[in-house]
Amino acid sequence: MRFSIERSRIEKLFAQRNGYMMLATGCTLICLLQILVIFFLIGREKIILIPPNVEKTFWVSSQNVSPQYLSEMTTFFASMRLNITAGNAAIQRDIILRYTDPTYYSALKSELVKESDRVIDQHISMAFFPVNVKVDSKHFKSIIEGDIKSFVGETSLPTKRVRYLVTYRYDEGRLLVKSFEEIKHD
Repeated sequence: MRFSIERSRIEKLFAQRNGYMMLATGCTLICLLQILVIFFLIGREKIILIPPNVEKTFWVSSQNVSPQYLSEMTTFFASMRLNITAGNAAIQRDIILRYTDPTYYSALKSELVKESDRVIDQHISMAFFPVNVKVDSKHFKSIIEGDIKSFVGETSLPTKRVRYLVTYRYDEGRLLVKSFEEIKHD
């Protein structure tokens, strides 16, 4: 009798051990599966940004950006570059240069310094009113079109329709301006 009681206890212990082993094996397999899923998802995440001054939501990933992001950034840079007065030209220049590709930095800086000096010397103020933005998010390019209203002192100059091509370099989550050039009308 005693032998059969000991035997049933041993069988019960073996059953518990086997149950815990199956549970541990199942948990290990689930962890391995999660590691594989995470490995395949690395670099595919998208970050949804909703800044307060932007009209549309957009996303950025490790290698790409949404067309809305390029559109919003192009509008921002055009505003910084083309809405200038004698009082804000230096500040606008510094903001733009923070987002400039190092290969284009010195060329843009000298161009902006000349423009700033001209604005201050001639008491010019300009206001840019965007009309249209066309985006090529594959090549990180956009064309912004709008009207520039200029004043020399208090004298208003005729409104001029302009188009600018802005090209970017996307580097580790940062969008950097590679060029900002006026497109002459044909």
